[in-house]
Amino acid sequence: MSNCTLLESSLGENQALVSVIMPAYNASPYIGEAIRSVIDQDYPNIELIVVDDGSVDGSAEVAESFGSRVKVIRQANAGVAAARNRGLAAARGELIAFLDADDLWLPGKLSAQVAYLSQHPETAVVYGVFTRWHAKPDGSFDPPPVPVVQNPQSPIVADHSGWIYTELLLGSIVHVITAMIRRDVADRLGGFDESLPTGEDYDFWLRMSRQFRAVKLNRVLAYYRIHSTSITKVPRAENNEYAVLKKTLNQYGLSGPDGRIVEIRSINNRLFLLCFSHGYFHYWKGDPACAARFFKLSLQYKRFSPRTYVYFILASFKRLFGKG
Repeated sequence: MSNCTLLESSLGENQALVSVIMPAYNASPYIGEAIRSVIDQDYPNIELIVVDDGSVDGSAEVAESFGSRVKVIRQANAGVAAARNRGLAAARGELIAFLDADDLWLPGKLSAQVAYLSQHPETAVVYGVFTRWHAKPDGSFDPPPVPVVQNPQSPIVADHSGWIYTELLLGSIVHVITAMIRRDVADRLGGFDESLPTGEDYDFWLRMSRQFRAVKLNRVLAYYRIHSTSITKVPRAENNEYAVLKKTLNQYGLSGPDGRIVEIRSINNRLFLLCFSHGYFHYWKGDPACAARFFKLSLQYKRFSPRTYVYFILASFKRLFGKG
């Protein structure tokens, strides 16, 4: 039997219920547009669950203004992983999709993914391409950019499809806002790790890839909005993507379920870049002590890196004397 149970009758008729889980934290400028991108999808059988994670800016009230089309759950602030898990607990659908409250889906996203899962019962997760949507210097947004895909004649991205564990070791290739999963996948994995304030999605997809196969559609499915309050723009002491990868390597190693093995040189380069980029971000926008620590750590993975030595010295100087 497949790793995934499949209610083939409802999927085959394209009537499977899709539960859309939208965590929201102080997203009132954007959440209405995000909700609209869900309820305007051409797939008819949707339940949208907004989990307000302790917002103080009226995000929940904006969601509630959509009436019965949106189920709103409120919780004290506990982080995005806890919010997604709260949504999973309330979800009734056979299929699950995620959208953050400041991002958007493109038309046709859900119907394309339901159709693919209906036709391919061996696939547990179907995801796709996303386009970054950057704010202007004043914080406002122009209309979203025109989506572009590589090799549009190919319906899937073969290099990022199938047993993708080894690909995930080398990059966080699944963006949660583009993914649709079968409900029993989430149940088998136990949801998201609530101890992780960031990197919880990377951890989820790595665990998924040990048990299930995924397919990447060669199609832009979502706009990822980047602005000053985006979680990736806020300096954090912890380097969770690095921590998640190290934990995964310790638990599962370099070999995927299909027998493919990642070269140790490639892994060391990935670990180096995760440490260096975290240090670089903190050097310019965060804590110079944290920057120095991660520049030093990055040298464990690439000894010959003159640039890293220079930044380590500069960060140490900045930490001691408060100068760049």
